[in-house]
Amino acid sequence: MKNCDEDIILLAQKLNDKLKINHVQWHKLKGKKINRSAELISAALCQLLISQNEKDAINYLEESIKWLKGINVDKPCPSKHSSL
Repeated sequence: MKNCDEDIILLAQKLNDKLKINHVQWHKLKGKKINRSAELISAALCQLLISQNEKDAINYLEESIKWLKGINVDKPCPSKHSSL
């Protein structure tokens, strides 16, 4: 897939924008394996389609698999009201 269709690239970027965990959502979603894995898979797709960077795409996919298998874990941050 040397020259990726511009529409495919735009769709991949749009998907990545929707799936990436922003700073507002980070504390809520950082420990959720589905969210973390989806974010990494989307990043891998962008690396592959836009940058044609196979090495980084593989690294993102491998990390995603670790999240799905429960190897990577991150506890959510405690809420402000958890100590009440």
